[in-house]
Amino acid sequence: MIQLPEIFLQQMKGLLTTDEFSAFCKSYETPTMRGLRFNNLKTVADSNIVDFLQLAYKELPIVPWCPEGRIYPDTERPAKSIFFHAGLFYIQEPSAMCPVEVLFIDAENDSFPGTNPQPEYRVLDLCAAPGGKSAQIAGHLQGEGLLMSNDASPSRSRALVKNLERMGVTNAVVTTEQPKKLADRFPAFFDKILVDAPCSGEGMFRRDPDAIKAYTANKPEACAAIQTEIVRYAAKMLKPGGRLVYSTCTFNTQENEGIISAFLKSNLDFSIVPIQHEKLGISQGLGGLPQTARIFPHLANGEGHFIALLEKLDEQSEAEPNNTNEFCNPATIAAIPKEFAEFCRSHIIENFPTKGQIVPHGANLYLQPEPLDLRGLRVARSGWFLGECAKGRFVPSQALAMGLRKSDVRYATELSEENAQRYLRGESIDADHILQNETSKPWVMVCHKGFPLGWARLVQGRLKNNLPVGWAVS
Repeated sequence: MIQLPEIFLQQMKGLLTTDEFSAFCKSYETPTMRGLRFNNLKTVADSNIVDFLQLAYKELPIVPWCPEGRIYPDTERPAKSIFFHAGLFYIQEPSAMCPVEVLFIDAENDSFPGTNPQPEYRVLDLCAAPGGKSAQIAGHLQGEGLLMSNDASPSRSRALVKNLERMGVTNAVVTTEQPKKLADRFPAFFDKILVDAPCSGEGMFRRDPDAIKAYTANKPEACAAIQTEIVRYAAKMLKPGGRLVYSTCTFNTQENEGIISAFLKSNLDFSIVPIQHEKLGISQGLGGLPQTARIFPHLANGEGHFIALLEKLDEQSEAEPNNTNEFCNPATIAAIPKEFAEFCRSHIIENFPTKGQIVPHGANLYLQPEPLDLRGLRVARSGWFLGECAKGRFVPSQALAMGLRKSDVRYATELSEENAQRYLRGESIDADHILQNETSKPWVMVCHKGFPLGWARLVQGRLKNNLPVGWAVS
C-alpha cells in the first residue's frame, strides 16, 4: 500500500470534489500504467513489421492521445525483445506521450494529431533526458528539419544520446546547456518548443516510490521558481507564429496553471491555444485555465500530467527573427574526408550524405542537419554521429547503423533470433555462408527481420562484433 504524504493528500482534497478525491485515492491501489510507443522512423515505411508489431500487441489497449502508444501489463517484458534493441519501440509511460502529440496539433485547423510537419521545422526539446519525447518529436519530423535536444545535466544526457541513436534519429543536435545560454544564442529561432519542466513529481507517486521520498512541503514552490525561468527563456527562442508546450508530471496548481497564468500576464505576445480534451480523452485544466489539460490516474490510463499549449503572436518584433540561420559558421563545414568517402563508395548503395553538412570534431565525423555555430556551448552530439577517421580508414558508428536501413548498404546479413541475441551480448558470429569470396574485410550490417542491430567486421569467415560496450546486454 502506497503511503502518500499527508500534505499532498490535503492539497488534492482542495482540488477535487469528495467523490473525485475518493476515486483518486483508490487509483493508488491499482498497478501503474506501463506503456510503449512504436517508432515512426522505423515502422511507418515497413508494413511487414507494422503488421508484426500490431499482431504481437493486438490485445493491448491503444493510448487514446497517441495512436502509436500501447498499454501493456506487468506480465510483459518488451524491453527484452530484440525489436526493442532495434529501436522499433520506446518504453514510455502513457501520459508522457501526450505533450508531443499536443505540440504537433495542426496549427491551421487545430486538428489532432498534426500529420504534415514542414521540412524546415526547427524543434527544441528543452528538458529532454532521457529522450522519449525527443524520439517522439523525431517521429513526427521524419528525418526533416532540425531537432535540438537539450538537458542541462551532462550525466542525464548520456541516456538521451543513446536513446536517440537507438531509435535511428538522424536530424538531432544534443546540447547540455542552461536555457539562458541557449536563449542568448538562438533568439526567435525555433518553430516549436517543448518544455517538459522539472517538477515536484506528484504525478509519479504511484509509479516511483523515490518520488515520494524526495517530496517535501516546499518542493512545489522551489520547482515553480525554476519553471518560471525556464519558460521565460524558452519564449525568447520561439519564432513569431510558433507554438510552445509546457508540461509537468505533477498535480498542484502552483507549478501548472499558476506558471501559465503568470507567464501570460507578463508576455502579452503569447496566447493560450485550447486543447481538444474530449478528443484526446483527457481532462480540462483547473481554475481559470480550462483550455489547458490534465491527466488524472482515476480518469485515464496514465499517471498525473499537466499540459498547456501556447502560441506566439505572429507580429513583427523589434529584433528581426533569426530565420536566416545567422549562426551558421561555414568555417567549420568540412569537405567529405577521403576515409569516409571511400567507406561510402564501397559500403553505401546510394550517394551519401544527401542532406546536411559534414562537421568534424577531431577524428569524429557528424552530419549536421543544418550548419550551426555551436562554439562555446556544451555539446554532447553535434549531429548524426557517423563514425571515426582513424589510421587512414573509417570506422562506422553504432548511430550510423541504427539510422540507416538494410537496403542502404552493400553488405548486410540476417541473423536468426538465437544469433541476434548472441550479437546483442557482444559475441562474434560464424559467417560461413556470408560473402564467401569477399577478401576486403568489409563492414557488415547485422540485421534481424530486416532491421539493423549494428556493425560487424567480416574477417576470415567470422563476423567480429562491433557493438559498443554500453550497448551490449547481459
